[in-house]
Amino acid sequence: MSWGNQERVAPSWQAQSADMRGLQRVRLGDTSIELEVMIHGGTVSNLRPLLIINSIEFPMPPSHAFCEKMRQAGYQVVFVRRPGFGHTRSLPNILMSKQGIEQHAPIATEAALIKLLIDNLRLKHVCLLGLGTSNSICLRLSQMSEVIDFTVFSNPLFNPAIWDVIRPPWLKRMIRQTVLSKSGLKIAVRGLRAVLRRDPIWFYRQFAQKSTGDIAYVDANIMDFRNAGKLLQQLEPDLYFYELRSALIDDTDWNPDVCRSLNAAILSGTETTEKWKASIITEAARLGLPIMFANSGDLFVPYASPELLLEVLETHSMETVAV
Repeated sequence: MSWGNQERVAPSWQAQSADMRGLQRVRLGDTSIELEVMIHGGTVSNLRPLLIINSIEFPMPPSHAFCEKMRQAGYQVVFVRRPGFGHTRSLPNILMSKQGIEQHAPIATEAALIKLLIDNLRLKHVCLLGLGTSNSICLRLSQMSEVIDFTVFSNPLFNPAIWDVIRPPWLKRMIRQTVLSKSGLKIAVRGLRAVLRRDPIWFYRQFAQKSTGDIAYVDANIMDFRNAGKLLQQLEPDLYFYELRSALIDDTDWNPDVCRSLNAAILSGTETTEKWKASIITEAARLGLPIMFANSGDLFVPYASPELLLEVLETHSMETVAV
């Protein structure tokens, strides 16, 4: 099974761009599989890794300002763009079939691939940050990797009230079409691509309309969101189906026994509906996970409220690493 034919990345993990956030392709061991990775600063340093896994709506690294704030606090941002979201191939179609998704096969595969990446980069004492639809992968990855000391599940979608907070209504209808049938999937993806071609910034502002913090983050990082819109236009329909179906339907019932065994916390924002907040508080209690609410941000809550993210990392991460 071949997922790429590019040359190997140099052992130094030197970024292929002068941009401090330049992405590079990293081949996993002796396989042909590659992942796109942003190591802030270009090379792995002695700072504590903050490993971020992209969600469907924003397959871009966090802003330079965010990365620098983390660096000044002793963390090096390492962002992973998952298979199919950029210039690497998606998972094989058989994994992303309805049956494969119901069996959580693509989630487990992605978690295993990112574990290989962690091993390749020789990361230690990792703090893991999941975003939206990537949280299911982070849950499995936290169980697989012994070097992950602490996990933040940011804006997880296991919440029973999820359908009540998707805005605007036309986007909710589009997502429902995507996850309920393959015929609806094709229509919805065509519609989404048309919207993104016309005006990706308008789309993101609509998507983030509940949160002034999210909108401020979009407005401060226009080029990143234009690039994100281009990437979303290129996604295969099967990837949309897997991503949204897993997050909204097939992987919403997390095991509390598993969650209680993890060193982890939930991060959410107050800029949402009261029903959502009540529901996620109830779910956090069921799973035995602490939950913190930021005053700014919703979809992009850790990026809109980096101070609270740092407080969560310092308060709840048990492992102290000299840097």
